[in-house]
Amino acid sequence: MLKRILVVMLLAAAALSAKEPRPASTLGIPLASGKKIHFQDYSGKVVLFVIFSTECRDCIEALNMVNQIQKEYAPHGFQAIAAAGDDNAQYLVGPFIERYKLTFPVGFVNKDEMIKIGDIPLDKRPTAPIFLFIDRRNIVRFQYYGDHPFFKTANGTTHSIIEGLLKEK
Repeated sequence: MLKRILVVMLLAAAALSAKEPRPASTLGIPLASGKKIHFQDYSGKVVLFVIFSTECRDCIEALNMVNQIQKEYAPHGFQAIAAAGDDNAQYLVGPFIERYKLTFPVGFVNKDEMIKIGDIPLDKRPTAPIFLFIDRRNIVRFQYYGDHPFFKTANGTTHSIIEGLLKEK
């Protein structure tokens, strides 16, 4: 019971600190294969989009967690997607995917694309990773930067958010 209360309080705090819901970006995210994907390709699914740096330990830890979540929730209508935001990310993504055995689409974005997709204020330099939770209607419902308290309990909170979004019709 205490765990449920804590999760509800965390979600409420997240909702208060998050921007108002907004439509997901329509920008394409290039993959190492040369193909582009769009959030709209996953309409009807709950999406967790992660912007990360290939050199960030916290990002790697987060992506390993997301890899497990992808395996667990994919049969229920969930899709993880990630994009590296490093300089020269297009050259780093392929070897990164192979090294960490990621099982979901991973692409790359430049700084301008990162700002547009994440709706990041120009005066903010967010800490990676950045998590965007997108509902079945392609609406960004929650967004967290790496320095947000969300990441102290990211595993349990991520599960709770995904489960809540999956329950919505």
